[in-house]
Amino acid sequence: MADKLKTLAEGFPIPVLFNGEKLGRYAAFDVVSERSISGLEFVETEIGWVHLHGIKGFSEIPCDDGYFKVYLQGLPIYENATWSRGVENVHIIHLDSARFYARLPDRDKLIDETEVVTLIQAVLNHLARQRLVALKDSMEPEAFVETFETLKFWKCLDLLNDVGFLPKQVVEFIDSYPVCSTEVYAPFTVHPEKPVSRSVIVGRKVEVVDIDDDIQYDGAARYMFAWMRDALIYRGNLDKGHWIHSMVRCLSAEEVTVELVNETHSASFHGSWVWVNVDFCDAYRIKVGSDVVEIFDHAYYQGSDNGDTVVMPRGGRSSSVIEQVATFKSEYDDYQQATHDDDCNAFFSFVVANTTSDPAEAMGQLLPEFTGCPSLFGKAFVVSLDDNGKVASVLAA
Repeated sequence: MADKLKTLAEGFPIPVLFNGEKLGRYAAFDVVSERSISGLEFVETEIGWVHLHGIKGFSEIPCDDGYFKVYLQGLPIYENATWSRGVENVHIIHLDSARFYARLPDRDKLIDETEVVTLIQAVLNHLARQRLVALKDSMEPEAFVETFETLKFWKCLDLLNDVGFLPKQVVEFIDSYPVCSTEVYAPFTVHPEKPVSRSVIVGRKVEVVDIDDDIQYDGAARYMFAWMRDALIYRGNLDKGHWIHSMVRCLSAEEVTVELVNETHSASFHGSWVWVNVDFCDAYRIKVGSDVVEIFDHAYYQGSDNGDTVVMPRGGRSSSVIEQVATFKSEYDDYQQATHDDDCNAFFSFVVANTTSDPAEAMGQLLPEFTGCPSLFGKAFVVSLDDNGKVASVLAA
């Protein structure tokens, strides 16, 4: 009973007492005096009085959600949240009782509710846009683009079309080795720390590109190219009239060629899951248009539709490229972690075998670390292998 009364009283225009105590009226608004009981800012509109809820700490910026609660003659009559939200966290609407009516006898449901809710949403959209236009006029451009999520929610992204900064949420740069699935493996892109100035893009201090290649099928060449050039990848989401669209270089629409530098030989890797050909070389050059990058320390996969081959430069001795080749997900969408680890270990051994002629160097690269066994620290051993490469004996030196 007490909770129900609190809900009924929260928007009531006059004090409500229960057991001698006044109940809270955070959403209350006195239409006669045009005054909010709790000091909230209300605006008179065609449907009644409306309070546009703001972001915590920045009340002038509309929050980026559309939850609202509606009152008629001070009593709650509608809310669009599917779960309980405090009235402090929603937009508040006090409908004009001369225009809108509730069903009798309980007066707990609006007549023509669907049409009224549509009107409310239109009014909220209009108020939010007015608020955002005013913010644009009063804020520094770099600060204004930080309201991107709010602009996106209220469908006001066109307000960014002439702002000289790019929201950090719409671009990413590659900060680690590209992989074929960020769902299975770790993401390899991050957003910049702050908005990007139009001047640095116009001045070609940074390049903005678009890539829609699927690494497993199309290969990783364009991603490796963008990574080496510290390019920003545009992820969309801006209005079609935004200035960035004329400056985005679509790498997937340009031909890419790869030249191997001092190719030595090719070999086939047969793992438990991955079977792939590998071309060994000193380095390789990726050319897109007239631009070229040379890579000597990272392998890359050409894609199953482009030769199904890994290019392995001399300085790229690792198994990372396996995560460009396969996701190790079964037909039931289960990730096969053990198989992944086995293939990575086997591929690393395969690379060492194909790039190292000195047996001692090869042994040094293939031996695991023994950090978990202090009793071996500082010791020397003589290791003998049999004809199949398995350990035959280990003797203390």
